[in-house]
Amino acid sequence: MIRLCRMNEYDDRQRKRRKYERDQEDLQLIAQEKEKTIKKVWLNFSILSLFLWILYGTVVSSLKTEYVQLIVTITLLVQILLFIMALLKRNKLRK
Repeated sequence: MIRLCRMNEYDDRQRKRRKYERDQEDLQLIAQEKEKTIKKVWLNFSILSLFLWILYGTVVSSLKTEYVQLIVTITLLVQILLFIMALLKRNKLRK
């Protein structure tokens, strides 16, 4: 009787340990997925920024000089907006 009770306790401990290990593995997988998603957010930000500045380079060469300052200002504002959006997405994913 005592031996059976000890075996049940041992089985319960083993079961709890296996469940804990599975939970830890699941949490680790979730964290890895979040990190991948955050990297994709920054990659998208980088690509959009590069595209924006390439577009700026082509547009500026075809404009009159009086509009160049306006285009620079608009480009910088869009760059700042992209950066803020990337930060907000990153912070949302980290929670």
